[in-house]
Amino acid sequence: FRSSGLIERTVWETALLAIGYSLYNAGSQKEVVGLSIAGQAAAAAALGHFTYFTIMLHNPLWAAQWAGPWPIINWLLPTYAIGAAAILLLRRMVNACHPVIVPLFDAAMMALISLLALSELRNLFAGGWLASIPVTQSEDLLRSLLGIVLAIAFLLWGSRSGTRSWRIGSLVLMLGAVLKVFWFDTAALEGLTRIASVMALGFSLIGIGWFYSKQLSRPSA
Repeated sequence: FRSSGLIERTVWETALLAIGYSLYNAGSQKEVVGLSIAGQAAAAAALGHFTYFTIMLHNPLWAAQWAGPWPIINWLLPTYAIGAAAILLLRRMVNACHPVIVPLFDAAMMALISLLALSELRNLFAGGWLASIPVTQSEDLLRSLLGIVLAIAFLLWGSRSGTRSWRIGSLVLMLGAVLKVFWFDTAALEGLTRIASVMALGFSLIGIGWFYSKQLSRPSA
């Protein structure tokens, strides 16, 4: 189970998602409500299975689950891709009838991308068994940098797509990364390294503030 559990769950969740997609499309084309509901249930089951078993219970970040020896070229990417596909499919299903809860799916997608990025970074340092060795200071600093980079990416996507939830998510992630740098990272650094870390963070915040002010000053369509 430790060697193949992640693979087995990915295959099962892929099958559930494929069934849900097929049933939902068939129900939409033939206007059969029962098929559409069955498709939604199967897609929700795939996402629920992924969330409980892969994210919470047997997450390779803290459980003994083989993820593959190389970053990107491993089982983490297809596993999280299935979770992302389930979120996007359910978002599409509920967008027409329940648009109010669509931002929740955007928040879930941002959390999923962040967790995948952390897992890939851990894979770079620890290999296939992510929980096998403790986190080093270098990896911890890279986690903060990764949070800032993801926040910028979320802000760019939110600006390009005109999605307010992504812009808010980017600010929340940036705030978390900033607090981590000031409270934890700089406490472990000394001398010029601490000064360089704070300066880099300051320039990042100035750049993001400038970009966000430009977005807010644009006239609405």
